[in-house]
Amino acid sequence: LTDAIKLARIPIKDFCTFACHLLGPMKGKAAIMSKQAFEEANEAFVDEKFEEAYEYYTKALVNDDKIDHRNTSKILASRAQCSLKLKNYADALKDSNDAIKLDEANIKAYIRKGVSLYNQDLKEEALQVFVCGLEFDSANEQLKIWQHKCEKELAEQNPVTMIASIEKEKLTTNVTPVPSLLPAKIKHSFYQTDSIVTIQIPIKGLKKDQVQIYSTDTTINIHTKIPSSGQDYSLEVDLAYPIDSSRTNFNVTGSNIEIKLYKRQAIQWTSLDAQSTAAKVQPPVPMNRPLVEKVPSYPSSSLHAKNWDKLEAEIKRDEKE
Repeated sequence: LTDAIKLARIPIKDFCTFACHLLGPMKGKAAIMSKQAFEEANEAFVDEKFEEAYEYYTKALVNDDKIDHRNTSKILASRAQCSLKLKNYADALKDSNDAIKLDEANIKAYIRKGVSLYNQDLKEEALQVFVCGLEFDSANEQLKIWQHKCEKELAEQNPVTMIASIEKEKLTTNVTPVPSLLPAKIKHSFYQTDSIVTIQIPIKGLKKDQVQIYSTDTTINIHTKIPSSGQDYSLEVDLAYPIDSSRTNFNVTGSNIEIKLYKRQAIQWTSLDAQSTAAKVQPPVPMNRPLVEKVPSYPSSSLHAKNWDKLEAEIKRDEKE
């Protein structure tokens, strides 16, 4: 009681200073926990453990002090991406909206909001979101790709909109809805030379026209369906290092999708994903050979260049003798 009376007599200004002194270390500890949880979430996401990543992003939000609105917005947009992978489109939409409220220039939040609307068959609303995002970053290739995709599908859809809506209503009233399948989880891998990174995705039975690939100099997006199960498969990666997207190409074999990415620099990629700890911690290592090689001056496997003109002259001299 005596201590309570003493505290009651402290001026408000001094009391606030005293309270901040006590709470300061606690806030600092929470901020560290939030940052650690965010990094663990990124690692889980890269490993395609999306449920685990979602939990870590939630932990990061719980411990976030909410002072830096851009940081909070970044965490929300990341959790929205997890929800997209898990096909929880309503959750993705909510997190994206909250992220945009905190940072209206968060481009990834616009992309994820638009994608969540698109996957709920709200393509007109999705198109508006992509257009809005382009007002902040007119050069963003992902927003342009999604804008074009929505415009094209809406143009194709308009003539039969009424018939499609009637059929959809019949199906809704007469058939018990079937829950959507979770996206397939398939472990991808990559290998590299001094100039090319090749991504391999082991999916059997695909044809090339069943695979959609979009790339920018810093991202790669792959979409298809698994023939054996009908499940959707998508891989969206923020690349650890820049590529020449104009040269990106892919091939489909009997058992793999193989995507070739052409490096901008002749460096050893420590990781494919920019969110990977390896890409952040380990500096890029130069490859042995330059990115653009000179044509060798000798047409053999010998390490020593030969003077072919001199040899030809010697042969002609021998023939004369």
